[in-house]
Amino acid sequence: MIQLRKLHLVIGFTLVPFLLIQAVTGFVQVLGMFPSLVVRLHSWVIIVHYFGLVVATGLAFLAVSGGVLYLSMRIQQWKRKAKAKAAAAAASSKPPPAA
Repeated sequence: MIQLRKLHLVIGFTLVPFLLIQAVTGFVQVLGMFPSLVVRLHSWVIIVHYFGLVVATGLAFLAVSGGVLYLSMRIQQWKRKAKAKAAAAAASSKPPPAA
């Protein structure tokens, strides 16, 4: 799980600049400013045609790995709560020691 967390972190930091480019160029494209340059940047024609596919795959990986990490965290929390509840129930069921 630690390796998945590290991989999630590295891929996330690697994809941030490219996702920002997509977001900014998409926003500018909606506004209609600089149409030809923005369309070329937003469609990745300037860099590499298949680079958008790599970014989309990375984003899908981030979504899946983030979900797995979240669910594993929640499962650990549920186990800890159940264990603490069982310990509290066991402690309350014992009679106090005689003096």
